Amino acid sequence: MPAHSQTRSFLPHLVRVKAATALGGRVTPPFVTLYVTTRCDESCIHCYYWDELNPKPNRDFTLDEFERTLASMGEIFNLFIGGGEPFLRPDLAGIILAAHRCNRVANVYVPTNGQHTARTASALSEVLQAAPGLRFHLNLSVDHVDEEEHDRIRGRHGAFRRVLETARAIEPLRQRHPNLILHTLTTVMRDNQADILRIHEELLRRFDPDGTSYNYCRGNPLDPGQTEVEPEIYHRLADQVRADRRSGRIRHGAFGTLNHSLDEQVRDSVERTVRESRAQFSCVSGRLACVIYSNGDVTECETKNSPIGNLREANYDFRSLWFSQTAQMVAGEAANGCYCTHECGHYASTIYSAKLLGKVVARSAVAEGPS
Repeated sequence: MPAHSQTRSFLPHLVRVKAATALGGRVTPPFVTLYVTTRCDESCIHCYYWDELNPKPNRDFTLDEFERTLASMGEIFNLFIGGGEPFLRPDLAGIILAAHRCNRVANVYVPTNGQHTARTASALSEVLQAAPGLRFHLNLSVDHVDEEEHDRIRGRHGAFRRVLETARAIEPLRQRHPNLILHTLTTVMRDNQADILRIHEELLRRFDPDGTSYNYCRGNPLDPGQTEVEPEIYHRLADQVRADRRSGRIRHGAFGTLNHSLDEQVRDSVERTVRESRAQFSCVSGRLACVIYSNGDVTECETKNSPIGNLREANYDFRSLWFSQTAQMVAGEAANGCYCTHECGHYASTIYSAKLLGKVVARSAVAEGPS
């Protein structure tokens, strides 16, 4: 049986992290966002990374550089892949398998624009067969269910048709591999908020996802006006997703009730952050979470982006950067009242907080509908 062939439970991991950091100790981050490329073949109006895409010359890490970096890190429970479009890398499966091998990754989250059907199916097959214990969360980005609107938002003709083709192509893999978890990923922005409840309904019908994820438009997008989201609309969306999950309209499946409850908790904390303009928790970015960009830059998060160092300059020794005084100062600043609407920061800070995780467990105890 392949190494790490059993799916891993979060609780033993949480106990290890709490024990290692109880007296102010520091560990390499178990919650990592790893940008694998700056290449992208869409021009989304809500993209907050647009001014970094497709640079010339391209300075993305090679597979060997990623492997050397990962070998210098400890356990990574949740690995979020970023870009650019990850499936533009023909060696994406190799990067993910290296992280699973070196860092015992339990969950990998890969967002995709769904434009590369054959390459997506091939990479999924390779990873799922080689790492049957890895939960692979594939996030199909769908920003509207009207074809012309989706294509306009994504800046590419035929984008909606191709994302549907990708969803159909991976359906056999979903049937064979229970550790393949399909999400739809929608950015709530000015141009789709009026239709967001209808979009949610159509996503359930067309994709039958294990989960529907919604990101609050943030940062400095290509079209700055897209951040003008009405909090009340977002609130109604969150209520609808909660109702659909509890009534059984959203499948529980491999994603699990606790994970759906975690999604609910995060949506609530994002909404409160917008309404109250204040921190909802002590952020763990810089302590238990980090971002590694594809050129080797290391920061605490994608929002504040405080420079910690560059891995090429550090000879790919992540620990030399992470245990530096600079990194510890950045972590202290994040913990002391920093806040944003970036979902990754909310997820990381929730799962490593006993108080907030208790709220997630309490949510999951609410009577469920049929699974």
